[in-house]
Amino acid sequence: MHRPVHVIIGAVAALFFASSTYMIPLCAIMGAIGGYMPDFDLRFKHRKTLHNIFSLIIGSIVLYILLGLVPIDMLHRYIWQLVLSFSIGWLLHIFCDGFTKRGVYLFWPFSNKSYGPKLFRSNSFASLALGFGIAFGLLLSWLIYSGYIEIILDIIRG
Repeated sequence: MHRPVHVIIGAVAALFFASSTYMIPLCAIMGAIGGYMPDFDLRFKHRKTLHNIFSLIIGSIVLYILLGLVPIDMLHRYIWQLVLSFSIGWLLHIFCDGFTKRGVYLFWPFSNKSYGPKLFRSNSFASLALGFGIAFGLLLSWLIYSGYIEIILDIIRG
């Protein structure tokens, strides 16, 4: 799946963790970063080094510690929203890459087994369609869940 699609999915999924309107952009940014993170292993054992559960857990713990060190009270108050936003982006990246022919190595370095439905190539139209379908479904779900869909429909109705 293309990296921008992972970023979009991560950003949209993270919206569910925003507890207030002003947290929406922060959570979306953290989700986007989390959605991008697994592809930092492109040059070294791609789909292994950062496409597994252990790297996700370690990355989330490191982020929690780093955010705790930043001397901004708001970050401390909403640290879990930010860490969960980041983590859901990373987790969905791994999930989506499981649909590609290569799959993902969920338990690497303890197992060299590749997991996933392995349905299509990473750069295929089907991969792109699935990614945007997931992003659209998540966005629509969030708009309904958050109540923003009613505001949008009221604006459209005039």
